[in-house]
Amino acid sequence: MTGNPLPAYKILAAEKKIIEIAKWSANKWGKEAARHYLGNIERIINLVATGLLPTEKNSEFSERFAFCLAQQHYIFFEIHEDKLIIATLFHTAMAIKDRIIEEQLGLGKEIKRIK
Repeated sequence: MTGNPLPAYKILAAEKKIIEIAKWSANKWGKEAARHYLGNIERIINLVATGLLPTEKNSEFSERFAFCLAQQHYIFFEIHEDKLIIATLFHTAMAIKDRIIEEQLGLGKEIKRIK
């Protein structure tokens, strides 16, 4: 799928995680580094939306969500017929499968509102 990108929707959980990442990165490495890091996350999302970067699936993380790695964060997606939904993000050092299981019900409810 290349050509017109899928519209990308970030559910509230993903938006909150991006804000947390921005704040943490700015405090740790400065505002410029945080902007660069967040820009990379947006670049990955755009590449997935245009079909230029394939997502992966791995049952070690989730049976439901596909993902891509953006430096130190996994971005989890659901692709529906006409939209790309960004569900959540997790740092690579986290127990990702456990965290997704904890959040799955809430993520599913938010995704239903977009579908």
